[in-house]
Amino acid sequence: MDWSEVLKAALAFFLVITGLALAYLFVRMAGVFSRLSVTMVRVTDEVVPILNKGQTTMDGVNREMDRVDEIMVSAVHGAKGAEQTMVTVSNAVATPVRKLSGLAAGLKEASQTFQARRRIDAMDRAAAPMASAPTPPAGQGVRSTGQEVPARPAPAAPAAEAK
Repeated sequence: MDWSEVLKAALAFFLVITGLALAYLFVRMAGVFSRLSVTMVRVTDEVVPILNKGQTTMDGVNREMDRVDEIMVSAVHGAKGAEQTMVTVSNAVATPVRKLSGLAAGLKEASQTFQARRRIDAMDRAAAPMASAPTPPAGQGVRSTGQEVPARPAPAAPAAEAK
């Protein structure tokens, strides 16, 4: 036997061992791929329904959010309507109260002016025997508050109407 035959036999032995190792490796890989296939089927069978339920839940949540949005819009419109009602009621109540307050202030001032003039007239009558005391011009005097009473304006002559 020469060296070339020994090399051929060693190469044949190496190839047979390599073939057996590859065959063992492919059998193991087939098992892995088989388990992977089963796992993928189970994941698909379990995850797809979960995803469908999740989608259904999200659709329900979106519908409820739309309803909540409608409720909020209705609440905002209601609040605006209530605000307008309150403004209207406030204006309806405040205007007469302002007018009555002005009327009451005017009546109070008129009463004070009338009383002050009566006092001045009474003092003028009491002081009439005393000639040395100067008398204020007609329509002037001092109020009870110490303020001077303005003179009454003379009545205006009626103006002729233009046709």
